Amino acid sequence: MTQLNRRRFLSSGIAVAGGGVLGALAMPGLAAAATGGTDSARPLHTDSHEITGGWTFMAADSTTVPGEAQAGARHVAGMKPAVVPGTPLTSMIANGEYPDPLYGHIVTDTVPDTLKDTGYWYRVAFPVPRLIPGQRFWLHFEGINYLGNIWLNGAEVGTIEGAFKRGVFDVTDIIAKADGTAHLAVLVGKLDYADPPALPSYASGVTRGGRNGGKTGITLKNGPTLFCTAGWDWLPTIPDRDLGIWQPVTWYTTGPVRLTDVRVDPTLSADLRTADIAIDLGLDSALGKPSAVTVRGSLDGHEFERTVTVPAGSSSVTVTPDDIDCLRLNRPKLWWPNGYGDAHRYRLTIGVESGGQVHDERTVDFGVRRIEYTKPIQSPSGDPADCLAITVNNQPILVMGGNWGLDEALKRIPRERLRAQLRLHRDANLNLIRNWNGQSSTEDFFDACDEYGILVWQDFFCSTEGPPPANVTRDLDNIRDCIVRFRNHPSVLLWCGGNEGPPPQPLIDGLNALVAELDPKRAALTSSAGDTGKDPIGGYSSGGPYHWVTPGTHFSLNDGTHWPPFHNEVGSYSIPTLEFIKKMLPEASWEHPDDFWADRDVNGNGGNGGGAGYLKLTAERYGEPQNLPDFARKSQLMNYECIKAIYEAHAANMQSAAQGKPYPRTGVIMWMTNPAQPSFVWQMYSHDLEAHSSFYAVQHACRRVNVILNSQTLDVVVANHTRGAVRGTVSVTLHDLNGAEFAATSLRVDGAAASDHTVVGNIAPQLKGAPSDVAFVRLSFKSSHGAEPVRNFYWAENPARAAGFVSLDDAPAAAVSVVARARHGRDGVGLTVEVENTGTAVALMLHLQVYDTRTGERVLPATFDDNYLNLAGGESGTARVQLDGEQVRRHQEIGVRIDGWKIDQHASRLRGHKVAVTFNQAALSTHPPEKTFGG
Repeated sequence: MTQLNRRRFLSSGIAVAGGGVLGALAMPGLAAAATGGTDSARPLHTDSHEITGGWTFMAADSTTVPGEAQAGARHVAGMKPAVVPGTPLTSMIANGEYPDPLYGHIVTDTVPDTLKDTGYWYRVAFPVPRLIPGQRFWLHFEGINYLGNIWLNGAEVGTIEGAFKRGVFDVTDIIAKADGTAHLAVLVGKLDYADPPALPSYASGVTRGGRNGGKTGITLKNGPTLFCTAGWDWLPTIPDRDLGIWQPVTWYTTGPVRLTDVRVDPTLSADLRTADIAIDLGLDSALGKPSAVTVRGSLDGHEFERTVTVPAGSSSVTVTPDDIDCLRLNRPKLWWPNGYGDAHRYRLTIGVESGGQVHDERTVDFGVRRIEYTKPIQSPSGDPADCLAITVNNQPILVMGGNWGLDEALKRIPRERLRAQLRLHRDANLNLIRNWNGQSSTEDFFDACDEYGILVWQDFFCSTEGPPPANVTRDLDNIRDCIVRFRNHPSVLLWCGGNEGPPPQPLIDGLNALVAELDPKRAALTSSAGDTGKDPIGGYSSGGPYHWVTPGTHFSLNDGTHWPPFHNEVGSYSIPTLEFIKKMLPEASWEHPDDFWADRDVNGNGGNGGGAGYLKLTAERYGEPQNLPDFARKSQLMNYECIKAIYEAHAANMQSAAQGKPYPRTGVIMWMTNPAQPSFVWQMYSHDLEAHSSFYAVQHACRRVNVILNSQTLDVVVANHTRGAVRGTVSVTLHDLNGAEFAATSLRVDGAAASDHTVVGNIAPQLKGAPSDVAFVRLSFKSSHGAEPVRNFYWAENPARAAGFVSLDDAPAAAVSVVARARHGRDGVGLTVEVENTGTAVALMLHLQVYDTRTGERVLPATFDDNYLNLAGGESGTARVQLDGEQVRRHQEIGVRIDGWKIDQHASRLRGHKVAVTFNQAALSTHPPEKTFGG
């Protein structure tokens, strides 16, 4: 039994050290002290207190004072104010030593790369309570990159190894002598392996030497760290490699019995009618002998308790519905992925107590859902294979996801910013995020994914871009802690060993063993490129394309004739708005692409011939950009048509195989959706959280009922992700370059099957009859009840004489009516903008922005529920956005401005009610007297 309990305790994966030798574990008379004395009215258990203000830091070298002195009251020369959580560079920026290197600068020219070559001392003093008999005091570190040595009041209390492992330290003995103030010092160790910086070069056509991970990729030998900061094709080399205390530091108190872990394990019946909740508690008792304690808790308004005997030291307790009736849920509320139902979460509060005192208590939010991972699909060999195909609560899910490389380049990621990023994914109708190499693994991330119904493909810390980790034990310790830490989150879909290729066999074996031990209901994949485990899951891969291709190319690659069915990396250029381009580049570079553009990743991975090749492709497809506004304008169309096709191509070929098409699509994850830095590629919004056309391309493509034009076959397809068949009519209207209707047809939808695609017609003959080389196609689906759940819009080449879209600049300008209204409430201001095309010319990609009328600055984040509107003559649309109270306080005079492909300003009407409405003249200024862009 002792051996079993020890294994169970260690499975928590949390570094635990005592103040002194064993800390409170060896305190005599602890059991008696816990229930008596004049302090018995004070609680033993107190919730976490984050240690925020007052931190200082300095580089650590041979001249700095040792830990005993750092963790003391005496002044230490050379210390400067520090941002915690944060990195040395974020502190230096906050202190004015360097400008923000991601805006208007080349990072490696602005900040010396020597920041990575030293460790850093952090220190802080914070008040602590007087401990009462039996009370234990704990220091908790959520994450230190890369190594941490912890000192408190002159004593070394422990170490942490790896960026993704928590550290929990029992410092009761030290705090008992602290006299009201604790002095904490942390030595953050530098990386064991580091390359010099990778430098940007626009002329090279590739990003930073054409190699991810630095010159040799040796950074990956460190194992569990933020290794992408060595420099990737989406991230410049970060000079301090994001070292530092990058996650919160807290303290809390318990009684003699501490909860080391609470695991909530729901089992949902196949018919979804009942769910059994098992609760596993890890316990650490300092009582010195076996003792009776009460496990008390509440679930869904039902309270329960159970008396158990816990031995001294570590042990575990499991309670199930056989022990406690309320742990069996009848007709449970389910957790659903985004777009399929409510992401309901139950709240469990559970604690241990004795003698009328709570020793420790936890609150866990969890979801009840049932996941199946595979379905048989014919493989290229002709035999059926168990392919990655997700079913949640008996509902097949077409995965439509996004890859995150890093939440933010400098780890400036407060909770509200992270939540805003996750809200954008929810609002874009996505249902999954792949946490690439685990680089964004935080409680805040998973909490928000739980709330917004975003499934998480959780990678770990190995990539084919460099050598394997030198310390396999350290890697597995961090993996263990991540599994234990995050397994209660319903959003976690699966665990994955690493990126694009198998890790070393010891890591594969270790991951499989850890998942089998700690979380056996979830799938464990060897890597994002394939699975080599027992009963392997197949049918998925990465591999791009990562550059701009025509929509027809995406439809061709995903027409059911190409293996595999699930594609977890495919992306494109994604150019931001004019305002953001100007914000992220110095003015001298606005009209002249150069190395500043290269540091913002305009070369991508070298596809399209790098940045210069992309500019050439833009010119061939939409006409030579005349100035920066013209480049931004044309790029929004480039964004929209390619990125929309990434998702629509999969939806238009999902689930069911067809004759000659044995490989239906089961999922796509775009590379990437979240930008770690200001960028020209691989994103659906900007680093400052402005949603540009890529966001709306994703949002429009991922609607749960959609009507799609297959750009390869010109089939009209109803994509139905829902649980029931849909019926109605698809109206197809085609307009010529001048906006005149030249063809129309109506297609009956007798019953588009649930969770499947249905081809309802083909418009190739009509499109070939277009009087010009470009036509506009409006698809409108009306249900049998008369509702119009979706409209879709395309600009399409006449297949009889395909010539790109250069002639769009010959189309007449559109006349529009824009009416904006502001509604003030307690929670801020709601804006409603009604846009109507009052003329006959097509109004293409009408773009709305909220701005401060005094400064001209954009108000962000301010994401309309619809934008980049496409309206034929007589059509109208409505867009809404909500601004919170803080935004209203900061921007007291708010307006809405509009731009688009071509607008006849004189024939248009703009009106505002309690809000200004204007044209975005800078964005509309696309035809200078002489060409100024390029060269």
